[in-house]
Amino acid sequence: MVLECLDDGTMAFNTRLKTFLRAMKRCEEVAMQQGQLQEEQRLSNHMHDSWESGDFWVMYAALNSFAFDRIYWQKIVQRFFGPAESFQDAWKERLHLLEETEREEMELLVTRKLQEMDTRVLLWDPDEYTVAFREQLKSRKVKERKDEEK
Repeated sequence: MVLECLDDGTMAFNTRLKTFLRAMKRCEEVAMQQGQLQEEQRLSNHMHDSWESGDFWVMYAALNSFAFDRIYWQKIVQRFFGPAESFQDAWKERLHLLEETEREEMELLVTRKLQEMDTRVLLWDPDEYTVAFREQLKSRKVKERKDEEK
């Protein structure tokens, strides 16, 4: 499910999910007949319910941060606040849900982030494990060069 084709991916996934769940239910039936599975242990029902309720999207967004924005605005927010006029402006339609202080804090954050974009200072302070690992790599390379020279 790539960001640009979320709806197409959803339709394809929905079709495949139905096929998968039918096969899973058959396997669960066999396992139940053999006494290896109890009714409350069936996963197919939970998976179906998760897809139908929209819980699936919450988990998918949490596990796939690259797709979080698109999934949140197209799938999750609608579940709790109803559909938006457009994906691009959905956040604007929801601003009235924030308290005045929350909107002010958001403005401050956006201002600070825009200022940080101008400086683009990236700092990385490696921890002791990273420094030790880097030293190990250097030592290994030196040793390999010496071995090659022999």
